[in-house]
Amino acid sequence: MRLPSPTAICPLPSDNIRLVIFDCDGVLADADSSWEYVHSAFGTNNQSSLLAYLQGDFDDWEFIRRDVRLWTKGTEKVPASRIRAILDKIPIMTGAVQTVSALKSRGIKTAIVSAGMNMLTERVARVTGVDFNLSNGVLVDEDGFLTGEGFVNVPVKDKGSAVRKLISELGYQKCQCAAVGDRGIDCGMFDHVGLRIAFNPADEEVCDNADVVIRTKDLREILGHIF
Repeated sequence: MRLPSPTAICPLPSDNIRLVIFDCDGVLADADSSWEYVHSAFGTNNQSSLLAYLQGDFDDWEFIRRDVRLWTKGTEKVPASRIRAILDKIPIMTGAVQTVSALKSRGIKTAIVSAGMNMLTERVARVTGVDFNLSNGVLVDEDGFLTGEGFVNVPVKDKGSAVRKLISELGYQKCQCAAVGDRGIDCGMFDHVGLRIAFNPADEEVCDNADVVIRTKDLREILGHIF
């Protein structure tokens, strides 16, 4: 368990939030993992490569290569449209549209920082009206098929680096920012914001590192802790 130093925490309640950063999978989208959702549709399982990745055996790019290899069975050509059609079945989280709208009505900017798939985060950002979107995904050739490679904007084990860069580029201070996550890997985001919200938590690590814990699947519940 990792707890930030007391000096890293802004006083609550916070009435100076100007940017809210959301994880996507399990927060803005009602699915635990977009990558696992695709695996389920293909009848594949990436648990062995996930464990190897978490142990540091290879990097995020190789992790994506191994996922795609399972979907293509090594040689099969898979159209990106098939992946998108699978991800389009994932519902938007209850209250997500209203939450983003309420934040924007107060002049608060919103962002997605997710290690999930961009084919999902792009739709979620469009539907909800989120301002900025950082996520990962698979590369597609000129004919619309998966190349077997991917791109990484948000390292799974270092989401904090993406959050830190985003906040710096937008010119906000730490205490002007909030982050909303649902699992331990989101704690990296918490290190760089003043208000840390665990939403519908999938594990206790994210709860232990949060200022606020919301054990429901209605995203509107975060608003009373921001305004």
